[in-house]
Amino acid sequence: MIILFWIYDIIFILGLLLYLPIYFYRKKITPLALAEKLGFIKRNVCEKSIWIHVVSVGEANLIGTLIKKLNETVNYPIVISTTTLTGNIIAKKKYSQKGEVIFFPFDISFVLSRVIKLINPEIFIAVETEIWPNLFYHLKKKNIPIVIVNGRISNKAFRQYKYVKPFIKRTLDSCNYIGVQNQFYKQRFVSLGCKEEKITISGNMKFESLSFDENRLLEVKNKFTPLLKSNLKILITAASTHHPEEEIILDIYKDLIKTSQNTFLLIAPRHIKRVPAIEKTALSLGFNPVRISKLESPPPEDKNVFILDIIGELIYFYSISDICFVGGSLIKHGGQNILEPIYFLKPTVFGPHMDNFADITEVVLNKGAGIKVTDPQKLKEVFLELIKDTSLRNNLRCKCIEVFQGEKQSLEKNLHLILKCL
Repeated sequence: MIILFWIYDIIFILGLLLYLPIYFYRKKITPLALAEKLGFIKRNVCEKSIWIHVVSVGEANLIGTLIKKLNETVNYPIVISTTTLTGNIIAKKKYSQKGEVIFFPFDISFVLSRVIKLINPEIFIAVETEIWPNLFYHLKKKNIPIVIVNGRISNKAFRQYKYVKPFIKRTLDSCNYIGVQNQFYKQRFVSLGCKEEKITISGNMKFESLSFDENRLLEVKNKFTPLLKSNLKILITAASTHHPEEEIILDIYKDLIKTSQNTFLLIAPRHIKRVPAIEKTALSLGFNPVRISKLESPPPEDKNVFILDIIGELIYFYSISDICFVGGSLIKHGGQNILEPIYFLKPTVFGPHMDNFADITEVVLNKGAGIKVTDPQKLKEVFLELIKDTSLRNNLRCKCIEVFQGEKQSLEKNLHLILKCL
């Protein structure tokens, strides 16, 4: 079996050498992040800790209430590792007072040996889809428990894992417990060779894990409600958008303001680095793009389109919106999380491509709390209907409440799996 991991190390290192220049070019990694990913974290070996690993922004937001519960229940320092730059930024912003935030190390034996020694974990907690063969192997060798919480396997990952099923089976054998979101994901883990007795259907923590700064929420409401909703304007927020969804939304908005002048549009791209490109698109369509970070007073010009250019602030702007569209769904990206606007009881619209959030989408549609559209034309029709029909918006708000009432106790179930190992 050791030979398998030597081969894995070689393949990983070769792939890293190939893709590292591309990551730097695309600004997906920085020298500081690279140093930490190679195991050079500024940390002295200390007492046992709880190591929680998340990938990006979505998972970083997910663990807020879990960290709170762990701090209340056990007396271990917490180390949070993230894969992406944006995930790291959000984790530091939200949890720097509750734990230490680092970049997740490369899954290479000599790197992991150093990091595991420095972190000295009492337990490793992987959130959602994080299955790392080398890491799991080295943790198991040191008798460090491994728990997967809120587990799921996407369509893409499932297809890839099937090609190396024997290897993945060995990796999953290292886990002590796996908490999955539903029966569908349980069957995926089982079909990859995971022992059924290790798997618990613990529900989806996303329904209970929304956390935010109440003071910041109040600040945003007080400052931006007069600026974005002057004269009782209806604020449409197009959130977590990807190319070319912004152009689609702007084309739709161009038609909307011909028939309904009582609207403002806020675009919140999934990746902040795309803001300049969105500004160019807005200008080419005759709009005046206004960055939220520079908005201190109502802009004097007509045809304003507001752009959220601050990482980690979207949830607060959902709170003052009237209608929300969640992106990554009109294109074949797999969608983005629709729970945050629904938490604030906002009429929420999304496209047909929600594969990455199929379970959440199913609950939302079954409750009648969101609207799924098939194409841009249908999106425009739904926007017009929501703008004109106050009773429809109110009905959707009532349905949003039902979404969270039916999805309770998932946090406690996942926490129970963790505490069984401590």
